[in-house]
Amino acid sequence: MVQILAATVAMVLAGVLLGWVLKKCFGMSVLGARIVGLAVMLFVAPTIDVLAARTPYFEAFFAYGLGAILAGALFYLIRPADENA
Repeated sequence: MVQILAATVAMVLAGVLLGWVLKKCFGMSVLGARIVGLAVMLFVAPTIDVLAARTPYFEAFFAYGLGAILAGALFYLIRPADENA
């Protein structure tokens, strides 16, 4: 449970950072840029976790996948008011 919570926090922070960069570079919407950032981090974060902690890839991918789903739901719930339409 703690690993999934930590993965969610990591995905939220990475999604916000990558979303900000994508929004500035490509002019995407805030929600779209954050979701693309999550999709990128979904494949990068488990690889880093496997190399750093020697955990099995499936276990890391599962934890970060759940973290990405929860982070995506959080991004959807707190999206800016101009994207509600």
